[in-house]
Amino acid sequence: MRISKFFLYTLTAVLFVGCGGSADPDLPPETPEKPEDPKPELESTCNLTSLKLKASDNGLPKDIVFTLDKKSGTYSAMYLKWIAKDNSEMLIPVFTTDGESVWCGNQKVVSGKTLVSFADDFVLTVKAENGDKKEYSVSFNCPQINTELPVLRLQPETGIVSRDAYVKTKLDIYRSGSAEGVWTADDEPVDVRGRGNSTWGLPKKPYRIKFPVKFSPVGLDHAKAKSWVILAHDMDKSLLRNHLAFEISRILFNASENYHNEGAVMFTPCSQFVNVYMNDDYHGVYQMSDQMEVAKGRIDIDRLKAVDGSDASKITGGYLVETNIHHDEGYPVSFTSSRGIYMDHKYPKDDDMDISQYKYMEDFVRKAESALYSSNFTDPVNGWRKWFDEKTLADFIIVKEFAGDMDGYTSTYFYKRRGVDKIFFGPIWDLDKGWNNDKRTPHGNTLEQLMIYGGFYMPPYINPDWFHRFWQDAEFRKFVGTRWAQKREALVSKVLSELDSRPMSMSKAIRANFSVWDFNYQYSNEANMPARTYELEIQRMKDLTVQRAELLDKLFR
Repeated sequence: MRISKFFLYTLTAVLFVGCGGSADPDLPPETPEKPEDPKPELESTCNLTSLKLKASDNGLPKDIVFTLDKKSGTYSAMYLKWIAKDNSEMLIPVFTTDGESVWCGNQKVVSGKTLVSFADDFVLTVKAENGDKKEYSVSFNCPQINTELPVLRLQPETGIVSRDAYVKTKLDIYRSGSAEGVWTADDEPVDVRGRGNSTWGLPKKPYRIKFPVKFSPVGLDHAKAKSWVILAHDMDKSLLRNHLAFEISRILFNASENYHNEGAVMFTPCSQFVNVYMNDDYHGVYQMSDQMEVAKGRIDIDRLKAVDGSDASKITGGYLVETNIHHDEGYPVSFTSSRGIYMDHKYPKDDDMDISQYKYMEDFVRKAESALYSSNFTDPVNGWRKWFDEKTLADFIIVKEFAGDMDGYTSTYFYKRRGVDKIFFGPIWDLDKGWNNDKRTPHGNTLEQLMIYGGFYMPPYINPDWFHRFWQDAEFRKFVGTRWAQKREALVSKVLSELDSRPMSMSKAIRANFSVWDFNYQYSNEANMPARTYELEIQRMKDLTVQRAELLDKLFR
């Protein structure tokens, strides 16, 4: 295409003017319009730069400063003293921010003025002037106000230093997430003393609480009773071993199944974890449970009075007996079996017991023991089954073997019903040495790994014990194997699900507990060292559960 000289000249003149020049040198240059300055963009400022609870605003002895984890965007703090004010979970935060406002849900939060519930984790949202926002999680670990567990606060008149002497104690009990006391310090004081054998000698001590009236605390509505216990678990880093044992016991000793013989008491102790304060100080996670006693809703067998000793129709029951290697610690009513096993009468109590009742049960145990060690002990009519209940015995053994409880026979409960000439086994109790928490636990893939072969550990002067003898009966071994096969999947599933859910449901309480009781060693020479962390201990128990079940599949055939 051809372009004329005139068009090129015109185009050149236009371009020159557009750059600020003039086609006519005699005319002044044009002044271009100055463009408007762009409006500056607002910088997004929505940071929460500090967070604390000021002592003077919240009735605290000192300020509580929260620490920011920048990676997760979480402000966290722990406080383990008692907060002495009404509605203690409602606290006033003080914070600094470069944002325009701070919100908790739909509530605007003003630093130093607005009450916020710190009972559960929550989110603070910082909003900027330009509409941007940033969220921060807030986690306050304060067992008193957290909703994970019920809370017990004990205020004894003096130090609780004995397992024999009760101490008058003011008690507050709060259900989880409730500011209303189930039992309050304004009510009548309770009696508290120490409990346990070897566990009483540990730093974190267990206790027995005796109410002035029959009472069902923190949702434990299966029984109304005066006496309850709180277990410390100072040799169990998981805090869960006894709880797991109770859970599998409930699967086996199950009244709705119609499996057990008439006369069997289908009772397993309750298991309710609680946070405990001693005066103003946090004392850790405890397991609240039943006192082992004859009572409605507990070991519900026939009642005996001393005057019944002369009544042939009543003297046959009921009795509750515990095999107890610690009997030399002064238990008032006890006897020794023909084979040297120490027995303590738990019911009737010494002040309600006639000498004839004492002799009756001692003679009954010795007759049963004689049949067990007779030459025809396997005879289904006149052998050991005449005196011992096979079904409760089988369930008892499965619990002990599945848990791998080396201490299984040092504290074993059994009972006798009125008019029923058999010894029944249970309830299940004291399995904090289970799940390989004992150095004496045998290892390997042979029969000797069964706790029965390992001893159901007893002192050397008892050799062999009852359970070893029971296991010499081939038909009984087959019976146990059948029962295990029926319940195996339910037992394994229950333990694994509890090991998954329980640590999550009370994670704050667990962290608080181990901030008070550093668990990096064992006080007992018999106990195994725990895993390095709580999480590893739980995983170890999961692995042990699967391994133990696979071993019992083999050994219970």
